[in-house]
Amino acid sequence: MKKFIFLCLIISTVTFAKEINNGTQSPEISKAFNEINKKLLLIRNFSADFSVNINSIKGKVHQSGTFIQKPPYSFKRDMKMKAMGGIMNVREITVCNGKIGWQAECAPNGKVINASRWGEASIEELFYAFLSKAYIIMLTDDITNTYTSLEESIIFTKVTPKKNEYIFTGKINANSPKYLALLKIAATLGDAGISNYMPDKVKLVVNKNGIASQWIQYNLKNKPVVEVKLSNIVINGPLKKGVFTFKPPKNIIVMDIGQALQQDRIHVKHPLLKNKAPKMKIKYLAGKKNTVKPGSQPIVLTFFASWSGNSRKYLANVDKLYGKFNLRGVKFVTITDETDTGKIKDFINTERLTLPIFIDPDKKTTKAYGVHVVPKTFVIDKNGIVVDVIEGNAPGTLSALKQTIEKTLK
Repeated sequence: MKKFIFLCLIISTVTFAKEINNGTQSPEISKAFNEINKKLLLIRNFSADFSVNINSIKGKVHQSGTFIQKPPYSFKRDMKMKAMGGIMNVREITVCNGKIGWQAECAPNGKVINASRWGEASIEELFYAFLSKAYIIMLTDDITNTYTSLEESIIFTKVTPKKNEYIFTGKINANSPKYLALLKIAATLGDAGISNYMPDKVKLVVNKNGIASQWIQYNLKNKPVVEVKLSNIVINGPLKKGVFTFKPPKNIIVMDIGQALQQDRIHVKHPLLKNKAPKMKIKYLAGKKNTVKPGSQPIVLTFFASWSGNSRKYLANVDKLYGKFNLRGVKFVTITDETDTGKIKDFINTERLTLPIFIDPDKKTTKAYGVHVVPKTFVIDKNGIVVDVIEGNAPGTLSALKQTIEKTLK
């Protein structure tokens, strides 16, 4: 059961991993995505019926239902799933109004069995967690970043413009950690596992409005591993009152995910904790190389992404700590693996950051620190030992970081 769930999640999230594309995207493909981004800016909301077919180790999985989204964070998915010969037949409703979100598991007759709730403090983190597992290519909060991760994690090789759509084809980036994790699982089944379950080629169809109407990942035998189709797509249609609200029945227990995240996701476990911190081979925005070797002074090392709203909020607070602790001998190193220096400079200027910002274009430092989620901060003491790892932007994060920095100065 665990292998089945893990495999499905990896297949879905491999397309959303922020990996650098080692290939060079053609001008035609870049132009097509630029045109699509212009269309996306006109979308206020969209709705569609969806169908997802997955070829997994444990058998075929089918998902179907309806999906409605109003950027940045409001959406509703009503999904039925059939899997493992009927053992995992469930109905799941996920609703978010931008401030409060609900996820409910239902019986076939629609009766709610259990529900989870998350609040505004954790809304963005859980929105992107849902996005990465939903198979549907949802609109991101910054709508023009909807296809950014695909452009970076997929090596698109061809685009065919049609009258009402664009058809992209390409290959999965086989160097991504998600892909390599999936390969490890598939390899346990031998050659058959790799040839049947490893995604290889891809096809993406984007309609005239910028919505991904079809998304297919093919295995090495050129048969679909994941096939997503949207139909009855409506753009900027009227939304029913209360479409993004949910009221759970009184007789069920509701899990508050926001509280759980606040307690568990500030100080996180990590293999580098209490171990020597790797050196950082990074670059200034102007292109000059720089190597930071831990071991002479406390270091606050933060990984971020300009597309992440959580990073924006978090770095604004870290910037305040920089102004205070930099004068006391604490070195601040802030890194992104993005390569568009123009976007990064715009981000710095918009947020009015004074922190030293560096880029990690070959992702060597990002990989050395095992970073897959941003924002993430490593606090390193003057002996070069990682003493704390802080993740996300939950309430209490800034206070926790400040306390850890203070300890490194004692």
